[in-house]
Amino acid sequence: MKYLDVPKYKVRPKPNRFLVDRLLILIGFGILLYIGIYVNYYLLNASLPVFVNWLFIIGILILIALELLSCYIKYGNYVYDFHEQRLFVNFGKIREISYVDIKDISYSSNFIDKWMKTGSVVLNLKNGKSVKLKYLDNPNQIYFWMQKIIK
Repeated sequence: MKYLDVPKYKVRPKPNRFLVDRLLILIGFGILLYIGIYVNYYLLNASLPVFVNWLFIIGILILIALELLSCYIKYGNYVYDFHEQRLFVNFGKIREISYVDIKDISYSSNFIDKWMKTGSVVLNLKNGKSVKLKYLDNPNQIYFWMQKIIK
């Protein structure tokens, strides 16, 4: 009789962290879009009516809110399942990584990660590819735990 393969450790990325990245990108694109519209009106020697100005701003804010909601729903289902002999990375489709295939592990964090107390663990595989476990709440603990498993 075969036993059920139950995960020893299950980790979900911190949802607020990936929303911050997406929010910064969307605000940047929203500002560029608004500047593009304003420059076009300026080059045509036309003034931008106040209601059109507010319409563009509200439209951009609604698009940002819808995109953030979509990302939260999409990324909220991501999970990393650590089993006895392998790791399952579920990013919409499940990817299985055997611990034997991992060459080395590294840890990375940027200024936003330090601010939000998150980080990433990068798994470098023997075939030259790498898998990044992003937005982890306790990356140091996972990093040291993964090093013990691999050795």
